Amino acid sequence: MKKSIAIIALGVCFGASVTGCQTISEEACLSGSWEDIGFKDGEAGRSRSRLADISERCAKFNVMPDRIAYIRGLELGLQRYCGPSTGYDHGRSGQSPNAECDAGGFADYLDGYADGNEVYQLESERNDLISRWSDQREAYLNVSGRLEAEDLSAKERRRLEKKAARLANDMDDLRIDIRAMEQLHGLPRWSPPTD
Repeated sequence: MKKSIAIIALGVCFGASVTGCQTISEEACLSGSWEDIGFKDGEAGRSRSRLADISERCAKFNVMPDRIAYIRGLELGLQRYCGPSTGYDHGRSGQSPNAECDAGGFADYLDGYADGNEVYQLESERNDLISRWSDQREAYLNVSGRLEAEDLSAKERRRLEKKAARLANDMDDLRIDIRAMEQLHGLPRWSPPTD
């Protein structure tokens, strides 16, 4: 039974955001270094709601965190964390913006996020075009394989030839769209498979 409870608790912590399940030691609770603790949390991009978790943990040791000192430290740490490069990395990877950086109105972070997210969106759109090209190619290869059968009726052969021609045209159109996007936005050149 205890093992099941531990596994459930671990699962809850694993699924939580960086704001939850970040344990604080008894030593940290007793140290009273609330501004330092807040600074480290801010520097890691953690939410101010973490203070509730800290308060609950430290209550077990009869310690009440200094909220004002913690928030002061957190805000100083967030100033270091919420910079343009962090914002760019978050946007570029498709993450949502950090809630504390967003709510705090850190303009450099938000500008960096917008720049990174623009690259993410462009690459996602390009990858979607490439995926569509691959689907068309797979369909084209399938139709081409069926055309090799010797027992096709003349009517079925004409139908498959028309379908193959349409798929080939669709592939060409998608390839042109991909190239245009790469040139317009300076994206790396994609090389379609030749086999």
